[in-house]
This record gives sequence, structure tokens and C-alpha cells, in this order.
Amino acid sequence: MKCSRILFWALAFIPAFAAAAPHDILIPSVVPLNQNLAAVDYFKNGRQSGCGLRVTGETRDDIWLNVLITVFLKENGATFGVAKIVARKVEMKDGKPLLRDGSISYLDIGNIRSAWIKPDAEELPTTYERSGPAHSDAYMATVDFANTMDLLVAISRQSFKVGINRGGGKLDEIYQFDKGIGPDEAGKLSLCMKNLRAEIEEGRSRKSF
Repeated sequence: MKCSRILFWALAFIPAFAAAAPHDILIPSVVPLNQNLAAVDYFKNGRQSGCGLRVTGETRDDIWLNVLITVFLKENGATFGVAKIVARKVEMKDGKPLLRDGSISYLDIGNIRSAWIKPDAEELPTTYERSGPAHSDAYMATVDFANTMDLLVAISRQSFKVGINRGGGKLDEIYQFDKGIGPDEAGKLSLCMKNLRAEIEEGRSRKSF
């Protein structure tokens, strides 16, 4: 019942786009350019299996950011969340991205060892500590479904900050995302969540027989 109530609450509030008042963070943050918030959905065997929000942006230092927050439903009825954060530095030449074999190339600027996300209305961030070895310039963690749903709804409605740490003892790199989700993408996310809620409820009904 808890997951269903959370999904119902999410559906009711996703279309609201008003940003909440931000809390102060002492370390200056960078506001990425060309921000974009897009709904993502996943299907398995023709049924809704996951929903999420992808947030991208670029900085003046040629850092490319990709934040993906998703919730999933397994075939056995288990639910879980995933947080993935990528921060790459684009390799530039003559003011343009350098292409290798037709693809943009990136510089090695260190592995992401820990990360956090903080909606501006929240007092504390959601922190992700790496349990395994660092790899590349991406960070991914499997996390609790209910907390991930709360975070997903929060960042779809208000400004938020993302912090990453590439090494112990160093200051976090902090990025402020201040562009809200548009009505079209909000509608897609809302519909996806509605379908996912129906799948969860149907799965529970099958187990009760």
C-alpha cells in the first residue's frame, strides 16, 4: 500500500512547476547551460516497468552533465530505484568538440567516488556512497524505491543541486539546476507513473489469489 500511496501522491503533484525557496550552501555552485529535463520510461514484454527523469546540462568549462533518476518494477513484483550521475569534460579543438570516429571525445578528469542530490526545499541532500570500485566518469547506485520516488517528484517540481566528489578530502563540485520541467514532459512522466502504479497494483492482486 505504501508504494501505491506514494505513486498516487506523485501523480497529483507533478504538474505543479513552482520552484521552492532555496537553502544556502556555502560552497559556490555552477549553473549549467542548455539545461533540459526529459521524462524517460521503460517497458518489458509490452508492460510498463520503469519511469524516470533525465536532466542534462553543460558548463562554460565544457563539463557535460547527465543526471538520471529512475524507479523500476521487476517481474517478481520487487521495486527499486536507480540514481546515475555522469560528469564528463568534452575535449575541445579550435572551440569545437573534438570528434573521434564520429563521436565526441572526453578527457579523463577522474572517477566520481561519491555524489549527492539536494532539492532546494530540502534541508539535507540524498547522498550516494560508492560501495564498489569507481569506474570511468559515471556514478550509479541502486537505492530505495520510496525515497527515489520522493526525490524524482521533488526535482520535477523545483530547483535542485547535484554534488560530486572525485577524490577523498577534496571539495565537492556543485551544480545548480534551475530550469523546471515543461508541461509536455511532465505529462509524459505523470502518465508513466500512472501506468507503473497500475502494474504494481495488478501484481499485488495476482499474489492475493
